[in-house]
Amino acid sequence: MSNPPITELIKEMILRNIVICLIFVFTCLGLIELCYGDKINPCEGHKTAILVDTKQHKMWLCQENKPVGEYKVAIGKGGINKIKQGDNKTPLGEYPLGIPHPSSHFGTFIPIGYPTQEQISKGYTGSDIGVHGPYRFFKWLGNATVWSDWTQGCIAVGTYKAISEVARWLKEQKAERIIIR
Repeated sequence: MSNPPITELIKEMILRNIVICLIFVFTCLGLIELCYGDKINPCEGHKTAILVDTKQHKMWLCQENKPVGEYKVAIGKGGINKIKQGDNKTPLGEYPLGIPHPSSHFGTFIPIGYPTQEQISKGYTGSDIGVHGPYRFFKWLGNATVWSDWTQGCIAVGTYKAISEVARWLKEQKAERIIIR
């Protein structure tokens, strides 16, 4: 039995390497799709609003269906699906936003219109839910303040600078709603 010519071996090695490279490329593309999927543009279909994804712990400033700002956030230490006062949960849904105002505890506080009239009719309770900066005694930690969920149901960004940017953007864009999912 004779060995195949060297050119055949080279062709086989090249073909094998091409197949391995293609498998690698398609695996990477699959991972990108798996990781980001339809999240490549989270603002699609949301016009001008704040969008919060509680699973990803991210908040986007959506302007004309495009993200113009992204922030890591902490949510309520009780999780999500707020129903009653004191459950430390962050509400899910779409809510009106109030006017940002100074806060001695959080730098700036942006009120969220929770509960809605429909939620009140279902027995939901609670108040003082909003978007704010870190608690003043921990602001020196910067973005480390959003590494874990610690609020009583609010959405917290990591720095006073970040909450100021969000408040300024709200005023400039006249954004009036937040979507929390």
